[in-house]
Amino acid sequence: MKVIQSMLTVVLVFTSALLFAQAGIKGTVKNKATGESAPAVSVSIKNSSEGTYTDDRGRFTLNTRKPFPVILVISSIGFETKEVEVHDNNARIDIAIAPASSLGDEVVVSASRTTQRKLSSPVTIEQISSKDVATSPQLNYMDMVQGLKGVDVTVSSIGFTTITTRGFNTSGNTNFTQIVDGMDNQAPGLNFPLGGAISLTQLDVDNIEILSGASSALYGSRGLNGTMVMTGKDPFKYQGLSMLITQGVNHVKSNSSNDPVGASPYYDWAVRWGKKINDKFAFKINLQYTGAKDWVATDTTNKNGPGTKYTDPNYNSPNYYGGATSVNINPFLEYALAMDESLAPIIEPMLGQPNYVARTGYGEYGYLDNNARLFKSNVELRYNINSRIQAIASGTFGTGNVVYTNDTRYQIKDFKVGQYRLELRSNRWFVRSYLTAENSGKTLVAGPTAQYINEGWKPSFDESTGDGWYPQYTMALIGGLATGASAADAHWAARGFADQGRPMPGDPQFEQLKSAISTTPIPEGGTLFQDRSKLVNTEAQYNFSDLIKFANVIAGINWRLYSLNSKNTLFPDENKPINVNEYSAYVQLSKKVINNKLNIGASFRLDKNSLFTSPKVTSRASLVYEAAKENYIRFSYQNAYSFPSNIQALQSTLNGYNSYSSGGSNLLLIDHYHFDQYAPYTLQSVEDYQKSDDPAALKKFLYSDIKPQSVNAFELGYSTLIAKRVLIDVLGYYSTWQNFIGYADVANTPGTTDPEAFKDHSTYIQYNIAFNGAQTVNTYGYAASVSVDLSHNFLAKVNYYSDFMKNRNNSQVNNFNTPNYHLNMEFGNNGFGKKQLWSFNTTFRYKPGYFYVVSGGLAQGRVPSSAVLDAQVSYKLVKAHSGIRVGGTNVTNKYYSTGIANPNIGAVYYVTYAYNIF
Repeated sequence: MKVIQSMLTVVLVFTSALLFAQAGIKGTVKNKATGESAPAVSVSIKNSSEGTYTDDRGRFTLNTRKPFPVILVISSIGFETKEVEVHDNNARIDIAIAPASSLGDEVVVSASRTTQRKLSSPVTIEQISSKDVATSPQLNYMDMVQGLKGVDVTVSSIGFTTITTRGFNTSGNTNFTQIVDGMDNQAPGLNFPLGGAISLTQLDVDNIEILSGASSALYGSRGLNGTMVMTGKDPFKYQGLSMLITQGVNHVKSNSSNDPVGASPYYDWAVRWGKKINDKFAFKINLQYTGAKDWVATDTTNKNGPGTKYTDPNYNSPNYYGGATSVNINPFLEYALAMDESLAPIIEPMLGQPNYVARTGYGEYGYLDNNARLFKSNVELRYNINSRIQAIASGTFGTGNVVYTNDTRYQIKDFKVGQYRLELRSNRWFVRSYLTAENSGKTLVAGPTAQYINEGWKPSFDESTGDGWYPQYTMALIGGLATGASAADAHWAARGFADQGRPMPGDPQFEQLKSAISTTPIPEGGTLFQDRSKLVNTEAQYNFSDLIKFANVIAGINWRLYSLNSKNTLFPDENKPINVNEYSAYVQLSKKVINNKLNIGASFRLDKNSLFTSPKVTSRASLVYEAAKENYIRFSYQNAYSFPSNIQALQSTLNGYNSYSSGGSNLLLIDHYHFDQYAPYTLQSVEDYQKSDDPAALKKFLYSDIKPQSVNAFELGYSTLIAKRVLIDVLGYYSTWQNFIGYADVANTPGTTDPEAFKDHSTYIQYNIAFNGAQTVNTYGYAASVSVDLSHNFLAKVNYYSDFMKNRNNSQVNNFNTPNYHLNMEFGNNGFGKKQLWSFNTTFRYKPGYFYVVSGGLAQGRVPSSAVLDAQVSYKLVKAHSGIRVGGTNVTNKYYSTGIANPNIGAVYYVTYAYNIF
């Protein structure tokens, strides 16, 4: 935050020192159809590198050294290009440009790290522009991606959306790369993108591009499931003060809600100020605050059987925290029988099988703080050293309170993440360095904290006194059965007896226990993790097109340092931070042949990670053939390796009492867990042994040091633009995975190899471990999209896509959570009525029900089908440079979820005031 404050000071100094009147060609550019000023329009001198952009009022000033007369080229996406001849250096001209269909004119950069038309891209790529963001009915661009072809999302809460492609859908996907202005947006310790927590603000989005599937050849080893590249607005181009004020309401009750929260306000306020001081210096400042009552996860499905909390004494559900403490009460029954043999008719029939009883859990509402809030700030300075080289310095800071779903629910409270960048760039090369620093704040781990609260109030069993929750429960159960109560009634009455005086959320005792446990670090007996990890990255790239003539050649190098610092709460770093280095280099070649009809491309990347001995090579080859005008056939092969992320290799995260989500590196499994001395067994076999009392039921888990996984992916696609009105894109893909990384639940008994230890839950430890599957796994799918310009500013879009997996390793949790198909539709108009002051947009998303598994053993089950309709209507206040929008997301208010153990999402109805945006 101090860095951003310093940059703000620099901005103010430059503003006061450099602001002066400029001479040269001056003028305005307006929309010919509506008479509105046209901002961010390119005004350049033909056959020259000299140029500028119109400001927020459509004004421009252009200085030139060219002799007069000169020809100005006026261009912008969505308008016809116009040329104007100027005869005088002091000329003042007014220019009107006519709107035009932009369908098929979209350009992308991320597909090949060079500018090209999206229509002729060598790989599948989806795009969101700043104009799309401005007209969308969704509340933010992270929600907008749900409607893109091939994209899946998991929504853990307001403000935390995880994006992926090609079926691998889970919260915190470590194999999807999110890049913001050239910076990897991952949290250094957790090693996955933090959704919208530190990405661009809503007003600063220039362009978002999403590459489906393997994209490691150009973007590094983590991009197996896709890459999202986000570009902020250039302050030289996008100038002026903009504001976006959204006031809404959510948690509006409906018959499908099961929502414990009443109607609550939703706030989203954003401001952006971009200023071009002169041709040398420009800056921008961004601020955004989002606040609301968060959606609440309320899944009450019993993980331990078919019963409910009223009928199953061992009841435990995904969003009912504390029930993971489960004990076989037979030893307490045997003790009661030994004390009073007359109880034999009641007790002896029960001893023929285990009798597991779970502690009483706490529901999420009231236990976790559902006051969601996010604050993001950004300052960027740009200085043109000369006409070819630009220097950039930026700082971005995010903080807030959101909830995240993984092996349990995490209330990420008062977290802080900062990204700071220095960059030099030209049209041929760039050199970029950045730092990402995170502070996990007061993050609360829902599952184990609730278990510890129960123990802090009343221990399950106190060996010194012989008393405790389970002895009390057992005696009350026996008493109930002795009076003739049914087993179910006796168990329920026994729970009520043992829970007498149990503190509830809001009670002083409960809040005191919760605070003490959640603020005590894990090694000291609490549940707080203290992540202060950092990421340092330096990279450079050069385009050799001016030096090498036989092909277009781009090459780059990259160095990255992860400094993992959790004070032994996330990683085995009790002595000092763990440093992990990554080194990489890449080269891309492309050439057009056959009268420029066929574009041949190839990319190669070498990656080396200090955790692993051998470097890995990733590659991509592509062919794009223009079969006829505006008809392109594309074929690509991509080979990608993924070094296991920190969470897959080194992380040891507490997810319950004596339960951890663990990496697969021998540094953790042997040096930290000592699996070589105390063998791990599959958790299922441990549970079988507890039921059968037969040690032969125990099955050892065969582990080995985790290895990088790889994928070979093939894609065939076709795109065409028909009469500049209809855009069609179809594709199919097939991928083969080796050393596929999944997860397994295991257990061991540190300190002893006696199988008897597995009968006591307080003795053995459970782990959810990342490991490589031995078999080959295949994924495949297909997709199609159609966009139609219906004229008169009407646009309709529809897309359909499917993803499948075969040869699934049933011993692994693989995070392939996706329905058989997705269907998305959009229909809107960006200007109708008198002077085109009105506009509207609607989107519709449908997903059939599908099976979803959460790694870490949190939950599994079927996600119901969902049909979500979003809509908005807007009106422009031209003279005030403003607009009013009224709309809603999920307007039918039929609650839906994107994954098991995630919250149900209802409607948000809102009114938005936008200044300098429409």
